[in-house]
Amino acid sequence: MQYLKVTNLTKSYTDKSLVDHVDFTITKNQKIALIAKNGAGKTTLLKLLMKEIDLTDGEIDRRQDIKIWYLWQEYKLDKHVTVHDFLFDFDTNAHWEQEVELNISVDKLRIKSYLGQTMDTLSWGEAKRVMLAKVLAGNPSMLVLDEPTNHLDLDMIEWLERYLKKHHITLFMVTHDRYFLERVCTDIWELERGKIHQYKGNYSYFLEKKAIREENEKIEMHKLHQLFKKELAWIRRAPQGRQTKASFREQRFDQIAEKFGTKKDLLRTEHAKLDLEVEERRLWGKILHIKHMQKAFGPKKIVNDFSHECRHGERIGIIGKNGVGKSTFINMIMGQESLDKWLIQTGESVVFGYYEQKHIDFPSDKRLIDIVPDPKLLEKFLFFPKQQHQFAHSLSWGEKRRLYLLTILQKNPNFLILDEPTNDLDLITLGILEEFLLAYKWCLIVVSHDRFFMDKIVDHLFVFEGEGVINDFRWTYSEYKSAQDQKLKKEKTETKIEKQEYKPQITEKPKKLSYMEQRELDQLAKDIQTMEKRKEEIQIFFNDPNCPFDDIKKFGIELNELLKQLELKENRRFELIERAW
Repeated sequence: MQYLKVTNLTKSYTDKSLVDHVDFTITKNQKIALIAKNGAGKTTLLKLLMKEIDLTDGEIDRRQDIKIWYLWQEYKLDKHVTVHDFLFDFDTNAHWEQEVELNISVDKLRIKSYLGQTMDTLSWGEAKRVMLAKVLAGNPSMLVLDEPTNHLDLDMIEWLERYLKKHHITLFMVTHDRYFLERVCTDIWELERGKIHQYKGNYSYFLEKKAIREENEKIEMHKLHQLFKKELAWIRRAPQGRQTKASFREQRFDQIAEKFGTKKDLLRTEHAKLDLEVEERRLWGKILHIKHMQKAFGPKKIVNDFSHECRHGERIGIIGKNGVGKSTFINMIMGQESLDKWLIQTGESVVFGYYEQKHIDFPSDKRLIDIVPDPKLLEKFLFFPKQQHQFAHSLSWGEKRRLYLLTILQKNPNFLILDEPTNDLDLITLGILEEFLLAYKWCLIVVSHDRFFMDKIVDHLFVFEGEGVINDFRWTYSEYKSAQDQKLKKEKTETKIEKQEYKPQITEKPKKLSYMEQRELDQLAKDIQTMEKRKEEIQIFFNDPNCPFDDIKKFGIELNELLKQLELKENRRFELIERAW
C-alpha cells in the first residue's frame, strides 16, 4: 500500500538546491533511513514531507486515511502545560490501548519524575524524550523521526530499537546510529547534492552497494579528467586556432569543467582524512590521578569513593543512564565542578582538549576561516574552499558541531575528553573522526551513547551504575552488554527455579513434558550455548578495525540470522520450562 508519493520535488535557497527534482514513494511497513552529510538537506526534506515549509516545485501526495506523526529537533514548548497534560491529552476517540502504550513509553524513557513539571522547565534532552513518548503512543500509520536516538541513553536506545523492529509501522527517519541502521531499517536512502540514491537493504548492504557506485564514479572521473585536459589544451591555444565552432567548444568546456569540479569535490569528501599534525606534547610522569573522589547533590550520590590512575595511551569510555552524573564527573576532572572530598591531580605535561555538550553560538561577524585560520585543516574536516568564507552562524546545527569539534582538535591536546561528540555528526564526519581517534596515541575519555563508536574507539569502560557506583569494565561495550544480558537471563532462570523449589505442594505434580519435549529442551540448551558463543566470536570480529569489508558484510548477514534463530530458540526454551513446572 502506497502511503506517500513525491514527484519532481525541489527546494531551493537562492542559487542552491538542497532537494533537486527528486521522485520517490513510501509504502506500508517500509523502514527507511535518510543519511547525508551535515548541511545537505536532511531536515529540510523531512519538513517538506510534513508540509512545514513550502516547496519550490513538485508535488507531495499523501493518503488521506493515514496518520503521520513527526519527531522534530526544534521545540516550541507551552509553559502553561504540564508534561502529564501534554502527554495524556487524548481525543475522544482514543482507545485505552493508546494509554497503555504511553505508560510503557513513559516508563522506558524515564519521564515519570517530571510529569508534574511544565513543559518550559525541561532540558533539551528531557523535552526530546517527552516528544518521543508522545509520537510513539499516537498510534500513527507512519513515523517521521529526526535523530530519534540523540539525548537517549543506551538502555533507551536499545528499547527504542526493539520497539521499532517489533511494531508494524512505516518509518522514515534521519539517524547516524549505525547499529540502529543495521538492525531496524529495510531501506537506506542517501541524499547527495540534491539527489536521492535508494538502497534496498540494511546498512551492511548499503555499504556494499555504495562501494560499487564509488568505484564506478572513480572510473567515470578518470575519463572525465582525460576529456577535461584535452579540452583545456584546446582552450589554451592561440585564438586563430579556434575560429570555427569556437563558441560551441567553449560552452562545452565550461560544462565539462563544472562537472569535473563537482565530481572532484565529491571524491575529496568521500576520501577525506583528518591528519592533524599534532605537536609533540609528551606525557611523562604523572598524567591524571583520581583519589577517593566523592560528590553528591543533597541525598543524590554522583560519585562515591572512586579512584583511578590514567596510564599513557589509555582510552576510556563512560556509559550509564541519563542523570547518573557522567557530565558532572567530567566537569570535576576539568575543574568546572567542585569535589566534596579528596582530590584530582593532573600532570604538568597534560594539555586537555574538552569537547562539551553545550549550545554553540558563533559570533555573527566571524567566518569559518576566522575561527579556524588553517584552510587545509578546514578542508580535512569537509569545509572546502567555497565554504570557508561563509559566516559561521549560518551553518546548519550539525556543521556547527563539526566546526566546534575542529576548534578543540586544532589546539593539539594530548588528553582528549569528548562529551557526546557523535551527536548531530553525519556518517562521513564520524568516519573521519574515528580514523583520527584510532591513530591518536595520547589519552582519551569519551562519553557517548553511540554503541558502534564506543566499540571501535575505547579499550575499557567506566560504567555509572547509579548511587555513586562506578565500575571499571575492561572490555568493549558489546562485550559488556553481552555479559549483562547473560547475567540477566541467568538471574531470571534461577529466580523461576527458586520460586518453584520453595513452592509448597501437597502432592508431587507430574511433569507436563513428554519424552520428546524433554529431549527438545535439553537440545535447545546446548544449541543456545553454542549460538551465544558464536555471537561473541562475531562481535570480536566486528570490533577489529582491521577486519576486511567483505568479512564485515558476511558476519553482518550471519549475525542477523543468528539473532533471529536465537530469539526463536530462547522463546521455545522458556515455553517448555514453564510447562515443565
